[in-house]
Amino acid sequence: MSRKSSSIPLTDYMYSKAGRNRIPISGTFELSPVCNFSCRMCYVRRTREEVEKSARPIMSLEEWLRIAEEARKAGMLYLLLTGGEPFLWPDFWTLYEQLIRMGFLISINTNGSLIDDAAVERLKRLPPRRINITLYGAGDRTYEELCRTKGVFSKVDHAITALHDAGIQVKLSCSLTPYNAVDLEKLVQYSEEKKLVLQVTTYMFPPVRRETTGIIDNNRFTPEESASYRLKCLRLQYGEKEYDTFLKKIEEGYAPPLGLDESCADPLDGKIRCRAGKACFWITWDGWMTPCGMMNEPRADIRTDSFAKAWEDLVSECDKLHTSGLCTHCRNQEICHPCAAIAQAETGKITGTPEYFCRTVQEMKRIAHERWHS
Repeated sequence: MSRKSSSIPLTDYMYSKAGRNRIPISGTFELSPVCNFSCRMCYVRRTREEVEKSARPIMSLEEWLRIAEEARKAGMLYLLLTGGEPFLWPDFWTLYEQLIRMGFLISINTNGSLIDDAAVERLKRLPPRRINITLYGAGDRTYEELCRTKGVFSKVDHAITALHDAGIQVKLSCSLTPYNAVDLEKLVQYSEEKKLVLQVTTYMFPPVRRETTGIIDNNRFTPEESASYRLKCLRLQYGEKEYDTFLKKIEEGYAPPLGLDESCADPLDGKIRCRAGKACFWITWDGWMTPCGMMNEPRADIRTDSFAKAWEDLVSECDKLHTSGLCTHCRNQEICHPCAAIAQAETGKITGTPEYFCRTVQEMKRIAHERWHS
């Protein structure tokens, strides 16, 4: 059965201590927004031509290595390499191998389609902490519909099998949308057959980093559909007993968050309580340091500032941030679990109230009530 990876007490302790002392223990390097997929809901993807025309050029190998060295001195241990598709970045292997030798515990986000046998061998020689592969469907037709790319499922499947056989830890994730929801049961079955963790997310951030026209559309579920599929997925992966337990918790006014990133935690009093801007940071492909990849602001220019200065400025700004007062005092707060990134993406400001989440929670409460009182 697909299960969430268990918490590691030492890792939690290190993150907790880093957060209290504002040590950047974990970072993300977004190497490039270029991808060989064109997923309908992607928040960052750009073409090579768009990158070349950008006012800020893409970060170079030398810049990433300089930042990595400075970040290591500041306390960074965990490092995520992401994109776009990171394996498309021209200097990926040179950077990766040097980062491994610098002692970082590296994870890689990828769609998996470019990991052939030669890549597996290179990763086997210098293994990462984990490879996170996004599984968009259970066959070529779904990939073509959602990702607008043909004939890739077999490549992704081969990569997953080869990595697993090579002893490299693999985690599967799935961004569930109206275009691939039909494959949900097959995806859960696939992860169980592979004996791999599958994390399904039914909430898609508005692609505010991708769109500059003001027209935001990422082909996502309605809030009610998101709630329904969120619960359906829990039921498929964990069974009736845990499904009923979760619905009971909703009835009681508290339910643990589902599908949030590992660096996220629950904001309890309006202050941001996730690790972003306290123990974690994100650096974009064009050289901005932000709290997380879903936030455009606050930010610091890592090209003009040293890592230490950029981190100091970012921490200072993040410590001032508060989410909506309405969210802070809402009776559904401990079911909803809103965060600054969600509020900013949904409303344009961190103090905004994300109505999408309000409606999602109301639908979950309706389903729970119907389960126990119908």
